Amino acid sequence: MEQGQAVWFEIPVKDLDRAINFYSKVLRISIEKRRFIDKEHGLFNLEKNNIKGVLIEKENFIPANGICLFFFVQDILNSLAAVPEYAGEIILEKTLIKQKTEEGNLTIRENLNN
Repeated sequence: MEQGQAVWFEIPVKDLDRAINFYSKVLRISIEKRRFIDKEHGLFNLEKNNIKGVLIEKENFIPANGICLFFFVQDILNSLAAVPEYAGEIILEKTLIKQKTEEGNLTIRENLNN
């Protein structure tokens, strides 16, 4: 994987079932409904897409907020340190992506790569 490559996206939606139906039909792809971190997501087909992503229902969804992209970096601390140097602002500190198992335990198991 190359530095700076987009590796994940989240599309915020008002109604998850409606969005899954819409994107599945319009794009002619499979979107699977799965639960991650105590929340249902519409998971884009992991087998067919180079970039992975989900539809996620947001309570206070504002369409102008748009898609959230995640980029691969070799060293997140170096990348974060460069943000203020280039007049950027960190609005969310480094966060470990976690999931809950069916038993309610937190895990970082393969984070959606299974």
